[in-house]
This record gives sequence, C-alpha cells and structure tokens, in this order.
Amino acid sequence: MRTRRILDMVTGPIYMIGGMIGIESSRGFIGCMRMISIDGNYKLPTDWKEEEYCCKNEIVFDACQMMDRCNPNPCKHFGVCRQNSDEFFCDCANTGYTGAVCHTSLNPLSCEAYKNINSVNQRADIKIDVDGSGPLKPFPVVCEFYTDGRVRTILRHNNERMTPVDGFQEPGSFVQDIIYDADMDQIEALLNRSTNCRQRISYECVHSKLFNSPVPQGDYFRPNSWWVSRNNQKMDYWGGALPGSRKCECGILGNCADPTKWCNCDSDLDGLFEDSGDITEKEYLPVKQLRFGDTGTPVDDKEGRYTLGPLICEGDDLFKNVVTFRIVDASINLPTFDIGHSGDIYFEFKTTIENAVIIHSKGPTDYIKISINSGNQIQFQYLAGSGPLTVSVQTSYRLADNRWHSVSVERNRKEARIVVDGALKNEVREPPGPVRALHLTSEFVVGATTDYRDGYVGCIRALLLNGQLQDLRSYTRQNLYGISEGCMGKCESSPCLNNGTCHERYDGYSCDCRWTAFKGPICADEIGVNMRPSSIIKYDFMGSWRSTISEKIRVGFTTTNPKGFLLGLFSNISGEYMTIMVSNSGHLRVVFDFGFERQEVIFPNKHFGLGQYHDVRVGRKNSGAILVLQVDNYEPKEFSFNIKTSADAQFNNIQYMYIGRNESMTEGFAGCISRVEFDDIYPLKLLFQEDGPGNVRSFGTPLTEDFCGVEPITHPPDIIETRPPPQVDEEKVRAAYNETDTAILGSVLAVIIIALIIMAVLIGRYMSRHKGEYLTQEDKGAEIALDPDSAVVHSATGHQVQKRKNGLFKYKIE
Repeated sequence: MRTRRILDMVTGPIYMIGGMIGIESSRGFIGCMRMISIDGNYKLPTDWKEEEYCCKNEIVFDACQMMDRCNPNPCKHFGVCRQNSDEFFCDCANTGYTGAVCHTSLNPLSCEAYKNINSVNQRADIKIDVDGSGPLKPFPVVCEFYTDGRVRTILRHNNERMTPVDGFQEPGSFVQDIIYDADMDQIEALLNRSTNCRQRISYECVHSKLFNSPVPQGDYFRPNSWWVSRNNQKMDYWGGALPGSRKCECGILGNCADPTKWCNCDSDLDGLFEDSGDITEKEYLPVKQLRFGDTGTPVDDKEGRYTLGPLICEGDDLFKNVVTFRIVDASINLPTFDIGHSGDIYFEFKTTIENAVIIHSKGPTDYIKISINSGNQIQFQYLAGSGPLTVSVQTSYRLADNRWHSVSVERNRKEARIVVDGALKNEVREPPGPVRALHLTSEFVVGATTDYRDGYVGCIRALLLNGQLQDLRSYTRQNLYGISEGCMGKCESSPCLNNGTCHERYDGYSCDCRWTAFKGPICADEIGVNMRPSSIIKYDFMGSWRSTISEKIRVGFTTTNPKGFLLGLFSNISGEYMTIMVSNSGHLRVVFDFGFERQEVIFPNKHFGLGQYHDVRVGRKNSGAILVLQVDNYEPKEFSFNIKTSADAQFNNIQYMYIGRNESMTEGFAGCISRVEFDDIYPLKLLFQEDGPGNVRSFGTPLTEDFCGVEPITHPPDIIETRPPPQVDEEKVRAAYNETDTAILGSVLAVIIIALIIMAVLIGRYMSRHKGEYLTQEDKGAEIALDPDSAVVHSATGHQVQKRKNGLFKYKIE
C-alpha cells in the first residue's frame, strides 16, 4: 500500500552558513564554499556586510585559500592524515609507530635491544622492528635469554609440527610451502644483522629414500626429496651436512646405517630411520619450501615424516658495530646525510667526558649538532633557515658514567624530538608556516665538529641513519687517527697496580689509590718508614673494635738485624693477639692466640736479615682453621690447625695495631717497613697524610717517610698520535687541472706575446731617435790649426768642402 504525505517546511528569517551559534559553535565547517544561494537568491562573495558574518579574521571572501596539507600524505608508515585550518595531524593507531608523523618505532630493534632497556626473564614474546624507522614493518618473535648472556631470536612458521608424507611416489611430488611470521625482506634483514642462524630439519623414513646416495660429483643429482632456499634454489644437502656435498649428517660423520650410503634413509633397511641436522648457512636460510617423494602409495609400507623447526638466530651485529674514540679531535667522516623534511638518528654511547660534540654536519647555512653537556644532558640543535632550534633531555642521573646509553633524535615537518634511554623524551615544535628541508652538504662527522673541535672520547655503537646501520668498524680498519675497533678504554690494560681503582677517561686514565697502601700516579710508590729500635707506631681502633675470621694482612720490610717486631694486633678485652716478627735466627715467625690455643708458624729455609726487601702476606681461610702465608713471589704455604667444633676461631675485639714494637718492649725493629695494611686500614699512609687522623701516632725517635729502597714501577710512555695531513685525491686534483679552459689559456699567452713584440718595437724606435751619424772630412794640414780661420788657410783644398750627399734640404726664408 502506498501513501503520500505532503510536508510543509517553515524556516526562520536567518540562515547560518558554515557554523552555528551556541553550544555547537565549535563544530563549524572548515573549507571553501561557492555558489551560495537560498530560494534562488544568489549572493556574491563581495556582497556580504561586516555585520552579517562572524569572526572577521577567520573568513576570506572571493578567494579559496584552503591548503591541502595531507596531499601528499606527510604521515609515515601508513598513518592517517587529518587537518584543520592551521595544521595537519597524524593518527598512528595500529601502525606500530609514534611521533608527530608516525616516524618513530614503538618496538625494539632486536631481542638484544629489548634486553638492554628492560628487565627480562627467560622468555619474552614481542615484536621487533629490525630497521627502526625504516620501511620494514615490525614482526613477532620469541626472545630467549640465558644466564651466560646469550640472546636467541626465534622466528616461527606455520608448519613446525611433525607432518606425515604418504602416497607421493614421484620425486618432489609432495610440496609444502613454509609461511613465516615475517616476509622475506624482514627475514633477510634479521639474518644480515645476526651473528649466526640455524634451522633444524628432520626426516623420518620407512623404506623411503631421501637422496638416492651415493651420487658422485660428476653424475646428475636426482634426489627424491629436497628443500628450497629463500632464493628459490633447490638445495643438494640435508641438515648437518655441507653445501654441495649431496649428503646428510651421517654421511659427513661416517656413521650412516648403511656405510655405503650417505643418508640413513637411503639404506632401505627394515625399520624406522632418521636424517636430521641444523642448516647453518645464512645465505640459504630460511627454508622456503619442502619437497618429498618415494613415499609409495597409501597401501604399501613406504612412508615418511618431516619436521622443520623455527628459524633461530643469535647475536646482533648492531651492537657489535662498536668503535672507540681515543683522542678528542679524532672523527669518522660519513657521507652527507640528506635529512630533508624528515629524518632520524639513533646511536648508543659510553663515555666519561662531560662536554663534547658527538655528531655534527652543516650546509651553506643549515646545520645539525648532537652533544653531551655537563655529563647529564643530551642536546640536539639544528638550523633550517629561520633560526636555530634546540631540544634537550636532562637526566637525574649521570650520562658520563661509563655505561651504555641510547639516543634517538628525529626531525620532521612538525617538531624535533629526542629520546634518551628509551624513556626520557622532549620535543620542540617547528615555527608556524611552511617547514623548510634541512640542507646539509658537509660530511656527516661523528666524534667532533666538522673542524675537529669539542671532540668526544668514548665508545659509540649501533649508529642508524633513517634505520640504516652505518658500518663504523669498516672505517677503523683504514687505520684512522685516534679511533679503534671495539670498546677498549685505557683501563682495560689494568694500569693501576696494587688493587688501585682505575677511572676511565678513554684519552687517558687516573688511579684512585685510597684503598691501597701505595701512592703515585699508578699506585706503585712505596709508603714506608725507617724504624729505629726506640721507634713505635700505634694505631688505635678507638672503640670501633674489629672482629675477624679471615684477615688480610700485608707488610714489607728490609733489615740487616736478624731480629725484630714487625707488626702486631692486640685485644686487651679478649687477650687475643697476632704478631709478625723476625726471630733471632733470621726466620719469619707468626705467633697468634685467637682463644683456642697459642699457635706459632715459622717460614722455613729462608733468612730475612740479609738486607733484601721482602713482601709478606698473611691471611686465614676455611673458617679460620687454615693460615695462609706468602712471602715475595713464592708459592703460598698453608698451615692447618685442629680446632674443636665448639671452639671460636674468630679474632675478637681488636683494639690496637703496633708497628716496630709494642709498648711492653724495650727495643724494636731496626730497618725499613712499608706497604702495611690490615683489611682496609693503611696505617703508614694515614701517618704521613697531611692533616691525618689522630688515632695513628708515632713515639720515640721522630720518623720520616721513606721508599725503603724500592724503586716505583712505571709504565712505558704511550705512543703520541698526531693527526696526519689531509689526504689529497690526486685524480681529483688532476681532473681539476684538466678542466682549465685551454682556449682562455691560449688567449692569455697570445696577448702576452703580442705585448712583448709591441714593447720591443717601441724600445727600438726610442733608441734610434737618439742615435746620430756625423761625418767630418777635415782637410790635410788643418789638424795643426789653432782656430777655424787658420784651418782654412792651412788646408790643402781651401774652401772647397765636399758635403755628403745623403739628401737635399731646402729652407726658404722670407
């Protein structure tokens, strides 16, 4: 049934175009309109009066100035672009990326990168993004972490369970394509970054031949089954064997079920056999397809079963691509980095320097610079036309702490962004208006500025530019000045002796000798004292009494007097004591009583009163039941004591330590004593320390510091490296000279020659103008005349003087 209803619409006198008044005023139209007419009444854009519209500065008449900021799409990684009248926005939901333009990956670069920034258990199911901000998408993996530091990355596929094969008799007639959780580009990137990879393949068989081995190298290889590499290559070996061998693992090891065959499944013996092994050649992994045959028919006894494990990779070359900058003006100069409108830089650093430029590059006017400031701030500064912009992250902890820290820097059309250690972030917006691309023309300098100033010392690894790994190691192999492969500081060689603490500086080191009995630049200078028989040094524990069951005592000495008290520890509270002395016979004696009974130990077969320097160490182990005595570099000697289980072997309430003699003795040690230590107490160091503590004092004859005749050990001086002169590319220089315009050169030479000719002509004319020719024909006899009249009179010819007929000159005088 059809019905018809006539509707009447009545409108008011006011029409609102583009927006509303009131609570809906924020949902107005943004864009351009034209041909606005109501009931056939068309209104020109120039006819609108000021009282007929709102917001004078927000409406433009008679022009469409709408700019499509989303075309082309500025959002990366398939982000959705939206815009208003002022700017665009990127919706990065479900892309795996974040940031103003969806440029920064939310996922770690690898399982090892995940471990570096997260606390991990034995296993984690995550997604990794092997190229960071690059074009490859994240993909799922399983990470396994081991106590020895190994990290395994496991990539799964759709056919990991054991699969039966039956009824496929023709070679390769059973086909199984392997679908992984990543595409081949992603897998290839993972393989290239991994130290090693493997995939296990297994085939169980009953009268089903695998390779029809043996097959000599000259014969045609006709296997019944095979696997296909990622490059679609039919492979001629099984897991555990070598490429080109046409064998299984048992054929390589020589333990096949049939010694004449190269695979167990080729034996054709009764029973179930297996050929399995790992494929470890990264250039062929992963297995892309499996092909099987010779499994008979469903009704016979031939059958096979295969299992293909996941792809397992270990190691990440990203974090092994490490270099050390040893000198502040050393640098690695990479090719120019075209950052354009959008680009990112990622790297990890380890340093102790507090202020340095880490990365620098510049153009005619633009530049970028990444630096560490004050030891706890990373700063990114750049200039792209309008003026320098700076974004920085300041941490509550030290970045110059000789530990690894990560830095990610991004600049795009909307902002500049910096992330430190994956968590601390900051950003700065680009100024309003069109954003100009960064124009850089210099080399991308790592380790200093482009003019080698404000240099960095320390280690850098995992440098990525727009997700592409930069092989810094390859530059160190060119014997670059001040740079070495790996992360090797000066402290790696243990330059600080006697348990001194080495503080790394990468261009040097310093030794902290506070917890040693030595001093000096490498904790090798002796602190000793020449003792007189009347001298005594006393250390008072002053109420901080100690009890110990495994002492660490050291004393060095030299003497020619075969007797004397070296060191003693006493407790008046418990009556327990320990003394180290040289006996009257010149032997070393250790006497102690720790409450269970008095014990005496003598170091045999050596005389200690011959003026030689000796280093003595005393300690206990095994709950105080064994005393260990070491002299100089001899093997330590152990002395065991029978201590009842009910007895207490602890040395209780130590109150005083004496050097040279104790207060009950009338005569003490005569000689030099040095390097005295008891656990973490160094009494001689404290005694000679300026403004030292009051609980260590000397009595009797005044004492002065001495090195006891032991010359301090020194290290050979470091080889001083100097920056080599800049390398000149002879081919480029030669090419530059060859580009000289020969026509111009020829013209210049011709002008010079012509000028020389003209100058020669002018000089000749000038010389000829000032050169006269005079011919005199003096008559015979005139030479004796005194005046002209006399010459005429005495001459032979008289007045007839013949003129030279060179020309005729007429002068007319009127």
